[in-house]
Amino acid sequence: MPSSTIETAPPEDSIPNRKQHNERQNPQVGSLRNYALVGLTAVAILSLIEWVDLNIKLTPIFESFSERLVLTSYFSLNLLAGAIIGVIIGLVARAASWLNARLRRLITGNRRQTLAHALVAGLVIAAIGGALLYFQPGVFRFTLGAIREAEKISLARLLLKAERLFTYISITGMLICCWAVWRLARASMNKPLRAVWLVLIVGIISVAYYVDSRIEVQQYEFSLHRAMFLVEVTLAMALVVSARGLFPRPLRSTNRIALFCVAVLVSAGAGFTFVNFDRNQNLKTQVFYRTTIGKQFFKLAQWAFDFDRDGYSAVLGGGDADDHRADINPGQIEIPGDGIDNNCIGGDLSPEDAGQWLDEQRSLNTAANPGAHRFNVLYVFVDTVRADHLSVYGYPRNTTPSLSWLAERASVFENAYTPSPSTYQAVPKFMQSSYWDAHLETWTEVLARAGYDTVLFPGRRAATLYRRIKDPAMISSARTGNFAASVDAVIDRFSKAQPDHPLCAYLYAFEPHMPYKLRRDFYFGPAMADLYDGEIAYADSQLGRLFTWLEQSGRMRDTMIVIMSDHGESLGERGVRKHNAQLYNEQMHVPAIVYVPGLGPRRVSEFVSTIHLGSTILNTVGVACPKDYAGASLLPLMRGDAFTAPPVYGEHWQRNDSPFFSPEHDVDPEIHKYMVITQDGFKLIYNQNVYCFELFNLRDDPKEQHNLYDRMPEKSAELKRLLGRFVDVVLVSRPPDADEQRYFRGMQDEEEEK
Repeated sequence: MPSSTIETAPPEDSIPNRKQHNERQNPQVGSLRNYALVGLTAVAILSLIEWVDLNIKLTPIFESFSERLVLTSYFSLNLLAGAIIGVIIGLVARAASWLNARLRRLITGNRRQTLAHALVAGLVIAAIGGALLYFQPGVFRFTLGAIREAEKISLARLLLKAERLFTYISITGMLICCWAVWRLARASMNKPLRAVWLVLIVGIISVAYYVDSRIEVQQYEFSLHRAMFLVEVTLAMALVVSARGLFPRPLRSTNRIALFCVAVLVSAGAGFTFVNFDRNQNLKTQVFYRTTIGKQFFKLAQWAFDFDRDGYSAVLGGGDADDHRADINPGQIEIPGDGIDNNCIGGDLSPEDAGQWLDEQRSLNTAANPGAHRFNVLYVFVDTVRADHLSVYGYPRNTTPSLSWLAERASVFENAYTPSPSTYQAVPKFMQSSYWDAHLETWTEVLARAGYDTVLFPGRRAATLYRRIKDPAMISSARTGNFAASVDAVIDRFSKAQPDHPLCAYLYAFEPHMPYKLRRDFYFGPAMADLYDGEIAYADSQLGRLFTWLEQSGRMRDTMIVIMSDHGESLGERGVRKHNAQLYNEQMHVPAIVYVPGLGPRRVSEFVSTIHLGSTILNTVGVACPKDYAGASLLPLMRGDAFTAPPVYGEHWQRNDSPFFSPEHDVDPEIHKYMVITQDGFKLIYNQNVYCFELFNLRDDPKEQHNLYDRMPEKSAELKRLLGRFVDVVLVSRPPDADEQRYFRGMQDEEEEK
């Protein structure tokens, strides 16, 4: 194991006797000081890399030069944490050296010590260290969480047999790896070999930083990204030690003055950060969303100051309103009527408040419709479509000529939003016209009960859709491998439908979902966004075939058509790709086009949710809407009647879901984010885990680059009250067995998305 001091090459010049005497008098202080300097220097290198990267990436986000300076001051917390980590490592190294010496004497007695003796002593120390870390909750959860991820791919049969044993072995293995890197960093090498070693370290750090900052951003926070952070810090410290010459001599007086100045600056910057961090929500959000090294140190600091150990801190904007009571923090579910704001956002929720909120939503689910007609219903659910990549929504590429044709005859909702950026969460919500899986009848079940033939054309996700559509009367068409075959099946079914027996055809298209295929007939280029556009154009072409048949067969006169998507897709904005991570427009703003025979075309600018579609369908065809549906009927907006649409809400919650364990056995914290949009175009996003807020004016800033939360306090407070009430109601009302994740009570879907 490491010795208690950092070995350095002897200085070329002589050391003054007085300084030699001082070092001999207090060797522990000198050693720990060197460890602190190594930690500080290593983190300074990583912070400099990230600082440069952020100042490039965040240029559109910064409101002023002073914000850049404030963000720079936040990095002082990194440096302080690095120095503290260095001291801790120094203390551990001294303890390990002491124990190593005694173990060797115990093993060898009076015999000569050999390499085998040293190896045995080292393994014993590693085993002891692994055991101590195993019982540290944070280390245990991180390691077990990584093992749970490995179980999902190919190692389940092996790892499931002894999860805790493999967790201990993994922790001990990480300790041995760190010790090996440390020994190599301090080993004597000739200059060419040392140069190769340094290049290798720099290369690995670069790869780790790239993965941490560019791959699966805002996904796998507690496994992949935390592992990359550990790799970066460990190797950066090894780099500093390997470089030699950084601390080869005892500090001279001038160096001590410089060191004192650095300590003062770092301390002052850290103090400023503690005081100011929660006062600038724009920078706070960027720290937790866009940094890699920085956010980990902030989370470490919050963990250190979490006095009631409930996962939330009262300092650095952690949001804990009472850090001496573990039942009060942003992660709690509100207890109605107890007089306490348990989750620190919406105030205390009374039973009357919850009932009033639900009544307000439910009162809008039906509009007067004396001329209702039992139209056929064609519901087209196209997976993973963001509205701003459709030409019918103003996209410059002609990706959707068929939808543009339909839009000339239909109502186009220009500001439609999904209730969640995840298929597994969005589907039960828009099928039950609810903001959570409330175990209500789905609107297809209601139609089936009213005499409709309900038929599912699932493409490739029959099990996923059936589990959430929950319509026992629904007939599934033959499973098809692509959207074209599903369209053929729909046409065949409609051609056989009886005019006096209404049909509800539920058509699903997987194609725009990753992995994107190269569509040579719809080729826009090789980039990710180009391939995505090609997939949309392909799906649109198949819809064009369907629309043409409906028009030529006369079915357009008796068929209501709904086009929608479950969520959008990030294509590199904010460093994020794919979906299931954010509540920004690229993942939340979706198409919603509704065609009703006899109604004229209209562009609707009001903000609406896809949970409104179920109520709208039932209202349009004259079928009574379940009284507990929270979705508003959009029929008045489609007719041009006066109607004030309610605020639009959204939620995303994510956990380290496992096909082998039920949720109570999860080891990683759940991630919760919420949003509300009011009809004046303001949108508030709340991240519960880091207690940060973002306010955007979507009318002026559709790309959501300018956080107005601190600049518009009254508007922020207004939306925070609305959102706080939604958070309270949804968490209190959601059943414990709500099916809103991929794996339900540990059971895997019958099929994987491939």
